[in-house]
Amino acid sequence: MMLAEIINTCTNDKVAEAAVASISVEFLDGVRRVADERNMSVGEYTAGVVRRFNWRACEDEHRALVRAMDGSQAPILAGLRHILETMLEKGIDAPRECRRASSRARHPMEATA
Repeated sequence: MMLAEIINTCTNDKVAEAAVASISVEFLDGVRRVADERNMSVGEYTAGVVRRFNWRACEDEHRALVRAMDGSQAPILAGLRHILETMLEKGIDAPRECRRASSRARHPMEATA
């Protein structure tokens, strides 16, 4: 599934920041404002939100993600945008424990190994 691709790439803070930047300048600016409020980089914040989505998303949220990605020329970026927008709308934030963990691990399971 494409969620696995998002998790495998966008839980790395450098990759996550580059992905957000490639969506649009306006989107990057919006994510940067939220990240700055939390004293996090765009990459740290994004990687944390992606991890949180992976940990807590229910089946309906996964289906909504698939719908958001379906037919997109850039499904990974469409999925990342959907995850960030959905989590922000629901008031679900990047967990504090994801700071720095995002730069050490490419995948949530690697952090425990």
